Amino acid sequence: MKDNVVKAINRRYVIVGVIVLCVAVGVLFYLYASKSVVGDRAAKVYELSLGHNMPPGTAMYIAAQRFADTVRDKTNGRVKINISPAQQLGDDYRMIEMAVNGQLDILISPAAKLSVIMPAMQYTDIPFLFPRIEDAYAMLDGQPGALLLERLKQEGLVGAAFWGNGFKQFTANRPVYSPQDLDGMNVRIIKNEVVSDQFIALGAKPVPIDLYKAYDALKNREIDAQENSIAAIYGFKFYEVQSNLIISNHAYMAYVFCFSQKTLSSLPDDIVQTLMITARELRAFERELIAKQEQDYIKAIKEAGVNVIYLNDRQLRQFQNATKHIIDKYRTIAGQDIIDLTLAYLKQKYNYENDNDIIIGLNADMSMAAATTGMAIRRGMELAVEEINARGGVLGRKLAIVVMDHKVSSDLSEKNVRSLSKMKNLVAIMGGIHGMLIMSDIELIHKEKLIYLVPWAASDKITNNSYNPNYVFRVSINDEKAGHFLIQQALKKSEKIAFLLVNNEWGKENGRIMSNSLRESNLTPSAVEFFNMGEEDVRQQAYNIEDSDAEVLIVIGTAFDRTAIMKALALLKRKIPLLSHMAFITGGYIPEQLKGVNLSFIQTFSSFLNPDDELTRRVLRQYLDTYHVSTAQEIPVPAATAQAYDLVNLLVMAINDAGTFDRPAIRNSLENIKTYHGLVKTYSPPFTKTRHDALDINDYFMAKYDRHGIIVPIDKRSR
Repeated sequence: MKDNVVKAINRRYVIVGVIVLCVAVGVLFYLYASKSVVGDRAAKVYELSLGHNMPPGTAMYIAAQRFADTVRDKTNGRVKINISPAQQLGDDYRMIEMAVNGQLDILISPAAKLSVIMPAMQYTDIPFLFPRIEDAYAMLDGQPGALLLERLKQEGLVGAAFWGNGFKQFTANRPVYSPQDLDGMNVRIIKNEVVSDQFIALGAKPVPIDLYKAYDALKNREIDAQENSIAAIYGFKFYEVQSNLIISNHAYMAYVFCFSQKTLSSLPDDIVQTLMITARELRAFERELIAKQEQDYIKAIKEAGVNVIYLNDRQLRQFQNATKHIIDKYRTIAGQDIIDLTLAYLKQKYNYENDNDIIIGLNADMSMAAATTGMAIRRGMELAVEEINARGGVLGRKLAIVVMDHKVSSDLSEKNVRSLSKMKNLVAIMGGIHGMLIMSDIELIHKEKLIYLVPWAASDKITNNSYNPNYVFRVSINDEKAGHFLIQQALKKSEKIAFLLVNNEWGKENGRIMSNSLRESNLTPSAVEFFNMGEEDVRQQAYNIEDSDAEVLIVIGTAFDRTAIMKALALLKRKIPLLSHMAFITGGYIPEQLKGVNLSFIQTFSSFLNPDDELTRRVLRQYLDTYHVSTAQEIPVPAATAQAYDLVNLLVMAINDAGTFDRPAIRNSLENIKTYHGLVKTYSPPFTKTRHDALDINDYFMAKYDRHGIIVPIDKRSR
């Protein structure tokens, strides 16, 4: 029995010992495992990459470095951020692509550049949207900015905050006090539609160039001006190659501090929170640093000999008036809710209301091959509007011009017409040189009852359309009459006439008209050759024309086709006299193309060269003063300017006669104007119920370029 008790006690000790041993092993394993995990976590360092475009020494550079240091300290060294400034990883668009793909972890990008993946980011580039810098901060740190950052997630990026580079300013080779001072300048811009539209509205030609290539472009005089923040103007030394700095504060240079969505999804939550919160915390530091540096930079720029111009309130209003339509155009792109929130804020703070001006739209090519003619049309409109507003406007209201660039795209042209049709107080739209685009918009024009004024496009069907009532009115040539006129002029040289026609509806229509005109003299064309718009090699067509023994050639094409045609004709053994449509010379005089070519073309106006009445002399003086042109000979495409000028004045006469801004009533009045003494002619009457072309074949004449590139009449039938 004693042995049994001993055995039982021993078994109990064994069991207890085993339990104690297991517990001890478990505790040791737990401690070891815990220590290993803690050790692993302590050893884990997350290396992240950050890219931006600003050079060393700038506020962006300094703030980005502080961000990296602050995150390192907050995480006890668990996060190391490697910074690549000054586009070391590639240009802004390349860095955006890298961030979306997860190849770049952190990106500080201009909001305007992000518009390539999210067009709404053009919001901050809307000119004169923010009266003061604190208004920009209020919107970007408030609900509008939050909406933009939230929508960025759809593009693979996570926005934390808006940093910035201050307001944008202009630099230029000459002083700028008004939009007219920018007229005709080539201006460097980023690739951004709002910025492009801004400079088109100001009369300049926007030229997209990367930030790091802008200095050389300015130095080599490839461009005349640019816009940027003071930090960029100083940091990239633009002041060394520009003589004027214009303080306009016309738009805020917002930067978006964002992260790759792929990167954040792979990081622990606590690190993600640290990154996001730190980016927001440091925006105030970055902005304060920008403000401090700007004053130092302006002082240094002034000491370098640059003329620093501060626009006054009156001058600023001119720029604001020229660009105020842009907010309406980009309302849906930036976001209706974002724009409404912004306008509500401005109205509450400044009692802000949209102006009550009466709008005339311009829908034309302002940046492609026919941009010179687009500019000439706009100048004619501006000269007329300036005179009218100086007299008190129309029916007690001022006129304003809204310029939209269709870039020779039918889709964009229709979009522009729709945008203009929705604008408050629009009374009419003026078109450009592209008749096919007007024809594609003709249904919309009449559906919306839009008065459409044509100062150049020549297709007969534009005015002689099937709509009743007809809302299209033209002061320019009509192809149906111009075809007969060209044949009359060609027959003065020879009966052996060839046609070289662009292979589209416009070219074919002109070919039909001219063939019918020849048939009236019992003649047929010696050759009819077609070329496709944009075709680079038309040598075979030229050789065919030469082989046909043609002694005169009529070309129907645009300025876009001129280079290829001239190169081909220059190779011919026989130099055939060339007659052309107005559109063929719209790009302006190019000596290399016209060397050795006997070219003449239809015109309707040349009176600036020899002004014979007070109206022409007055408008010429106004033109020279406004657009910094020395002589009448330097005026590009004068017919487009004169015809646009006359159309605006005819429109205003109709408004006054109607006594209302109601478009159907104005349309009716246009058909009933008795007489108007204009630049091109005295119209008696300009239009009737059955005729919406103000010019007749008797108003046409042939002209040529003289050796200085000036358009001069060949005969004396001009006024």
